[in-house]
Amino acid sequence: MGGGDHCAVFGCDNDRRYPERNILKDHVNTLRFHMCKKQNFATWTRLLNRDDFKVTSGTRVCSNHFRHGQPYNDEPHPTLYLKGYIESPKTPRRPPPQRSCTSTPRARPKSKTATHRSIGVQVDLSQTEASVADDHDYCHPAFRNKTFSAECVAHLEEEISKLTVNCDELKSQYKQAKDTVAKLEAALAACNKKLTVPDIANCDELVKLYTGLPSYDIFKWLLAEISPHAQNLHYYKGKLSRDDKTWQIKNNTKPGVKRSQSLEDQLLMTLMKLRLNLREEDLAFRFGIGQSTVSQVLSTWLPLLAKELAAFIHWPSKENTMKYYPACFHKYKGTVRCIIDCTEIQIDRPSLAASNSQVYSQYKSRPTLKCLVGITPSGTISYISKPTGGNTSDKKIVKMTNIVNKFQPGDICMADRGFNIQELFLHKQVRLVIPPFQRTTKSTSQFTESEDIKTKTVANARIHVERAIGRLKEFQILQGPIPLTMIDLMESALVVCAALVNLQPVLVPLSS
Repeated sequence: MGGGDHCAVFGCDNDRRYPERNILKDHVNTLRFHMCKKQNFATWTRLLNRDDFKVTSGTRVCSNHFRHGQPYNDEPHPTLYLKGYIESPKTPRRPPPQRSCTSTPRARPKSKTATHRSIGVQVDLSQTEASVADDHDYCHPAFRNKTFSAECVAHLEEEISKLTVNCDELKSQYKQAKDTVAKLEAALAACNKKLTVPDIANCDELVKLYTGLPSYDIFKWLLAEISPHAQNLHYYKGKLSRDDKTWQIKNNTKPGVKRSQSLEDQLLMTLMKLRLNLREEDLAFRFGIGQSTVSQVLSTWLPLLAKELAAFIHWPSKENTMKYYPACFHKYKGTVRCIIDCTEIQIDRPSLAASNSQVYSQYKSRPTLKCLVGITPSGTISYISKPTGGNTSDKKIVKMTNIVNKFQPGDICMADRGFNIQELFLHKQVRLVIPPFQRTTKSTSQFTESEDIKTKTVANARIHVERAIGRLKEFQILQGPIPLTMIDLMESALVVCAALVNLQPVLVPLSS
């Protein structure tokens, strides 16, 4: 073994050839092997204290044995771990005996002599009493019996008053901060609170604001009618989800995890979308669910509601129409079965030019959807068509729909001037009542007295279809603009909104 490769201290096996075995102490950064100067050979030999061993120029000592990790001028010799790294165990001391507080002290054995001998030391009792008094006096001797000047006392009192004021201010600030934290926590709790049906159940005004229904009782009735068909809904997740599942065909309970949102909350969210046209992100925040869940619920519930509520858009028979026949229609010979008009809904502009030309409305000067609305004399919506492009004329919409086949011979249909569709009703022997057209010749450009009276009479009766459409447009989803991703749901949305309008109080009074 080379002398310069191994540490010479007894019990230290550090070797530069085997670095993986080396021991590095906490006070050493890098382990090195240090040589001894010639004048220190005797000192190092004495410090290492090994039998028959003398320090030579080839002797090396590792950094662990130097106080600073290496020899310095003030500490040139090894002084640490000179007997190895394993410290000799200390002999444990015997613990003192445990004495209970109730035990009586053991009496010392009496000495053979009953008298005590004096050792010749005299004690002054007065000094002893003074020392005992000093032991219980906790005032510093430098300030004992010291008098302070009036200026010093005034200065101390001023400092105390300042500290008192600062303490009061800190208490006030702490109280204000505590109140602010309480308000913020209350606001945070309000933000985290989910909107549910019980939040609006006690206020019919809120029910009408959020759903369009007159009262909470009607909302409960609607939910009770729909719930049996909504228990096993298969929520829309794309085109593949249109196919019926096995559990639907067998009318079994829907498998899987139960949805976190109740049926009444899903109905409320769908009606809020129709009534307020809120963004899906807003609905997700209000109800505490994800935006994708909102999209699934709307895509599923709108067709469901349209199918369930389609029966509320009813074309009544002539006998049922006459049961509630307002006075403004009595002047017409025959039965006014329907008043028709068209309405348009703004949509986003399509990117394709061909699609944009089909939905662009010259009347509104923007892309729209157009549908035909028909009401009974009482103001109830009895017909609503599928939406078409805004470029479609009123006459073409009437021809595309089957509304003409619903009339019977002798019936009367009221419309605006734009509905020049007399030839469509001829084969059904239905009379079309529209305001007269203004003459274009200069000599007779104004209406005659009879034509003016007819115009006012028709307008007085036909205005109710505008009022019904106004109720329909209270559902803000029909005000637009409608995103292109919701175009396929607008047919269902129109049916649901028209049915909800029919659940509201009667529109046209019997006498006006």
